[in-house]
Formats: sequence, structure tokens, C-alpha cells
Amino acid sequence: MFCNWLGAAKGALIRAAASTQTLCCMDTLAHRFELADRLNEIHRRIGHALWLLQELEAVAASHFALVAQAQRGMGLAAGNSLIQNAQNKTFGVTVARLVKAGLVTPELQSRLDQLLRERNWLVHNSRATSRNAIHHDAATMKLLARLERIADESLALLKEIAVLTERFVKKHGVTEEQIREGAKRLLAEWHKADAT
Repeated sequence: MFCNWLGAAKGALIRAAASTQTLCCMDTLAHRFELADRLNEIHRRIGHALWLLQELEAVAASHFALVAQAQRGMGLAAGNSLIQNAQNKTFGVTVARLVKAGLVTPELQSRLDQLLRERNWLVHNSRATSRNAIHHDAATMKLLARLERIADESLALLKEIAVLTERFVKKHGVTEEQIREGAKRLLAEWHKADAT
């Protein structure tokens, strides 16, 4: 058993050394700058994709809470509690809940499932499967294109779920003016919170 642990530890140390060695043993200053710029662009695209995924996760969870759980007359505090509880679930759980409740079409379910797989790859495996993207143009372009597809699909699904939510609340008596005013108030709260 000790030999298995020692072998695993040795493998981890070798991977760690290999990960850092390529960054500290580069040929020229210009080459270092080129790799730094490439890494910066990769990080920027990862951040953008994750930001949009987080927004989608929150909107999808809120949609589920509103459509499947909320009840007329339950009050703001209880409604906010439902939304908070829904947003504390993983994206996979949220997608499964939307499907089980029959709140998405088969086409929308397929897109959500595919994005969930891409999200899980991004969060859990993208570094391990994209190590060569820093050093090779083709690998960089492939990674950046994949990240862009994730961000684009996240935004498209975010908009689609927002439309479904808007339809639902309008069907239950909320006016366009109330939606605009609520959005305006929420944005003001967010901006105020960002300033402090």
C-alpha cells in the first residue's frame, strides 16, 4: 500500500515540476511575452465563459423556483428564500429539476445537457486537457473557439430562459412596466452594492 501511495506522490511531483518548468525555462524575452499574452487571452476567455455560466445557472434556478415552487401570495421573503435555495443547487441539479418538472422542451433540454457537459469540462478538466494551448497555435485556437462556443451558448440560453420567465410572469398578471421597473431597481441595487 505504501508503494502505491509513494508512486502516486512521485507522479504528482513530476506533473507539478513539468507544469512549472515550461514557464521558467523559455528561450527569449519576446517568446516569454508572446506566451504571457496567449495565457492572458486564455484566462480572459475562461473568465468570460464562467461569468456567463454563473449568470445562466442563477437565472435557470430562479426560473425553476418561480415556475415550479412559488405560490401566489407567498410574499417577498418566502419567494427570495425559494430562489436562494434553488440557486444553492448545482447546475446539473437545476437542469434535472427543470426537466423533471416539464419546464423545458426536448430541444432546450438537449442544449442544457450539452452545455452542462461543457461546463463540467471547463471547471474540472480544461487545464489538464489543454496544457499545450500555451505553446501551440493550433491548440490555442481550438481552446479559444471552444471557450467562445461555451460563452455564446450560455448567453443564448440565458436569454431564452429569461423569455420563458417573462412569459410566465406576464401570464400571471405582471405588466411590462412592472418588469422594467423591477429590473431598473435591481440594477440600481447591484450598482450601489458594487460601489461600497
